Amino acid sequence: MGRNRAIKTYDPRMTGESLDLFTASDTRTPVIMELLRSPWIVRGSELGAGVSGLAGKRREHAVEVVWDAGRAAPRSFMAGGKRYVIDAIVQSWAVERAWWDPRKRLSRRCYRVLARGGLYDLAYDRVADRWLLTGVVD
Repeated sequence: MGRNRAIKTYDPRMTGESLDLFTASDTRTPVIMELLRSPWIVRGSELGAGVSGLAGKRREHAVEVVWDAGRAAPRSFMAGGKRYVIDAIVQSWAVERAWWDPRKRLSRRCYRVLARGGLYDLAYDRVADRWLLTGVVD
C-alpha cells in the first residue's frame, strides 16, 4: 500500500458507531439530523437573509443600479431602501433561454457581487430593460 497505508486502513467509526445518514443507532441520532441542526445550514436556509424587506432569497425584485462605464460593471444598487456599494464583482455570466419564443424569452447579464459583507446576485434583463436582485447568497 505504500505511503498511503494509514489513510486507506483508517476506520472513521468508533466501535459500534453507525455512519448511516438516515437511520438512528443505539448511540446517536441519524447523521442527517445532526447536520440539519448545524448553524451554517440553518443560516443558509433563512429566507430574506441579508436584505431586510425581501420575502425570499430567490425571488426577483426590481432594483436601481448605478452603472460604472469605466469598469463596465455595476457600482452600487438600492434594495430595501438601502444603498449597497459594490466592493467587488465575484462572477459574471449570461443567461439566454427560449430565444426562439418571444413570450418565453429570457436574456440576462448576471453579476454576483460582494457588498456590505454579503454576496448578492444582480441581473440586467435585456428584454424588459431593467435590473433585478435575483438572489442573496450566504
